[in-house]
Amino acid sequence: MTVTLTSAIPDIFFLPEWGKAYESQDHGENCIFEFRNGTGHVFYQFIKRPIPIDAGGMQFYDTITPFGQSGPLIVECEEGKEKELAGAFDGAFQVYCEENRIVSEYVRFNGWLNNAKDFSHLYGMDNRGITMYIDLTVDDVFMQEFKSGTRQQVRRSLKNGVEVEYDFTGATIKEFHRLYTIMAKKNDIPDHYMFSEELLAESFNLLEGKQFIIYAKYGGEYISAALYLHHGDFLHYHLAANDPAFFNVAGNSLILHEGCRWGVENGKKEMHLGGASTDALYRFKRGFTKTEPLDILTGKKVRDEDAYALLVEAKKAREDIQNPSHFPLYRG
Repeated sequence: MTVTLTSAIPDIFFLPEWGKAYESQDHGENCIFEFRNGTGHVFYQFIKRPIPIDAGGMQFYDTITPFGQSGPLIVECEEGKEKELAGAFDGAFQVYCEENRIVSEYVRFNGWLNNAKDFSHLYGMDNRGITMYIDLTVDDVFMQEFKSGTRQQVRRSLKNGVEVEYDFTGATIKEFHRLYTIMAKKNDIPDHYMFSEELLAESFNLLEGKQFIIYAKYGGEYISAALYLHHGDFLHYHLAANDPAFFNVAGNSLILHEGCRWGVENGKKEMHLGGASTDALYRFKRGFTKTEPLDILTGKKVRDEDAYALLVEAKKAREDIQNPSHFPLYRG
């Protein structure tokens, strides 16, 4: 049976248009490697990055999966032969890496699809924390998933007269980026983690029909926003943007409640909230869900041992390695 790409890809982070939209964030080129044999079909999207180290005049590359959680994905497979298919894929990808001077590979696996279970034996694995989600299949998300304190925040926001507004086209991206920048400065987010206004604007062209913004407005002013993504069964609370001066009216809580409402009405099964870099953010997100968090798993693999060692030595000769635990080490 032939499986079309659109129907086979279960989540937005695996879509080619997603990789294309975010390739500049990792300073590389979005690539797709597909493997098929008599056992099944593996789809793998990654960013191929030039390594900015002079190693005897030879240009080497490494790979990282696009921003988000994806990795190699088994699209179809004979029952019980997933590990066999994964091994054959790995052998074919090794040849590809040798032909394209790819030295190392870093994979951010997808927690809700758990594709790591099929490939973890092929990589050095690390647990990078947890990601949270809201179960949208319960009878009443507001009462069954939200904790009492969170329900009070939503009610307070409505009582304060906070209103919601949707943008499905990206027409208001300048306003979103204004709030996003305010939040980033307050939280001391480094510039290299920030998304540019241009990238976000272009993403609405590449991901047409698959993302939207929900705003909270108070007194006619935009005070909070969230950029949502969706594909298949999954809805994602992708980026938040808030003006801290208005936290007292709880606009962000109303935006999450509204996102859940949209997800239920549009047949989504899960709304993903992502992880949390601080205790306060963790407590805020956990207030919206009583489901157990999922692990964030990453995989790393050296594809060319000799070139890897050469690049590490070249980096050491040029400057100190600032982070000895970083992978790949030559980028540490």
